[in-house]
Amino acid sequence: MGKTLAILLFGVIFSAGGWGQSLYAQALPSLEPIPARPMPRLASVQMHEPLLLLGSQETDYASLVVDPKEIVIVKAYRDSAILASMGPAASSGVYLIKLKNKKTLLKLEDVLDYFQVPQEQRHLRILLNKQPLNRSRFLADVKRIIKIDVMTQDKISLYRLSWDENEQFLNIVTVQEAQL
Repeated sequence: MGKTLAILLFGVIFSAGGWGQSLYAQALPSLEPIPARPMPRLASVQMHEPLLLLGSQETDYASLVVDPKEIVIVKAYRDSAILASMGPAASSGVYLIKLKNKKTLLKLEDVLDYFQVPQEQRHLRILLNKQPLNRSRFLADVKRIIKIDVMTQDKISLYRLSWDENEQFLNIVTVQEAQL
């Protein structure tokens, strides 16, 4: 009886299939490759852009809504001694710019008033053509803005604007060069 029990026990533990295989399969990692899924990243406002000074107003390329052909660079500051006095906002350089044709550029609150965005939606994060922007540096020619709509982020996007997939954003849609 003891010999039969020992053979039965060895048969179950060291068998090529059945219970023995399932015991070891749980302890060993799978040799099948795990499908690689890209990790979603959070998008943010780029801080590697130069500071643009248009008169007394500070802006950057990502927050300025004008025809790029209208921008004239008057002077570029890249010397670290001059930039140090302007603070960290000027760490990537400062350009003094002007527009070829004088236009009235509106700040974000004025643009939201112009397009009659309800007060309860103004607390939402602002996007410019589905890209984040700096609210305090936003300047726009309203003729280049088509509409402002409320949107949620694409659920399958590799770059997330928020970890909350139901968060809403105010998206400012502008005229693209191809549409002009």
